[in-house]
Amino acid sequence: MQPKRKKVLCIDSEPSFLEQQKKLLSTKELAEFLYPFNNVKEALDFIEEHIIEKNIRLHYIILDEKTVGNHSQSFEKIWNLNHFLHKPDIIITTEEKNTVTRNRIMQYSFVSVFLVKPVPTNYIEFLITGQPQ
Repeated sequence: MQPKRKKVLCIDSEPSFLEQQKKLLSTKELAEFLYPFNNVKEALDFIEEHIIEKNIRLHYIILDEKTVGNHSQSFEKIWNLNHFLHKPDIIITTEEKNTVTRNRIMQYSFVSVFLVKPVPTNYIEFLITGQPQ
């Protein structure tokens, strides 16, 4: 019996990170569980048109703080979509390693995790499979 795989939507400002993840997951036949974007608007459109419309369970949203720009509008949009998404874990990544940034991000009740980059290479694979590699 195939273990249950989780779906991850990743919005990151670094195309090389997204490409690296797609290649890694392709070699392990897990690429179909990753929805990569480098643009918040495109990702939100995808969520509305493909995830919510088809009632697909999205387990994790990894959001690079840099891609959000105006935090309040993008975070509010994600918050508004969150109840349609069966409440996925929202993971925020950043290059800023300071308490001010962390506190600002963690003020949003729907943010589950705050990670300072670089994100470990196998992190998304771990989210999908639940297995440390």
